[in-house]
Amino acid sequence: MRKIETEYGVFEIPEAPKVKMKNGEMLSLPVFCPILVPKELIVANNYNPNYVDKQNMELLKTSIVDNGFAFAIVVVWDDEIEKFVIVDGFHRYTILNDWLGCEKIPIVVLEHDAKQRMSATVQFNRARGVHQVELMGDLVKALFDQGADDEEIAKHLGMELEEVFRLKQVTGIAYLFRNQRYSKAWEMQEVDENEV
Repeated sequence: MRKIETEYGVFEIPEAPKVKMKNGEMLSLPVFCPILVPKELIVANNYNPNYVDKQNMELLKTSIVDNGFAFAIVVVWDDEIEKFVIVDGFHRYTILNDWLGCEKIPIVVLEHDAKQRMSATVQFNRARGVHQVELMGDLVKALFDQGADDEEIAKHLGMELEEVFRLKQVTGIAYLFRNQRYSKAWEMQEVDENEV
């Protein structure tokens, strides 16, 4: 167990348990060792190329409020500045600190040097993947089938209503639009083919 002395007290960083992988090597599990620290002890790194737009930040806030804070901020301790530097989770930290005003933040501490922590930041960012349009369309359909309306789906999936409508179209299922209100600017009229 490592002890870190700060102006806010001493923090004990437990040693992460390990599990054996099928190749015989041991895998570290820092996820089992979160600690709670004052927000003042946490700072952003100065190299993260990741950007999250306002709409996805709002979705992240909704996720944290709806589901609780399920993923600790990943950090390293920097002896020079005597702070925990964020490796992964800057946007979650921003929501907790700036938007929700939490005084303490859950962190998981890695024992990485500067090169390792920079690599880890990019690995965490790039490994998250992207959502496929067809699968998102299926998800919208499933939520609709569970009774969610367009506004609920948009709010809880971080989408604009227009995106929900497009994903409904992708599924190719007309009944998803059965309760949709249409503009009165359009009128359906039968047209005699001979007049065209």
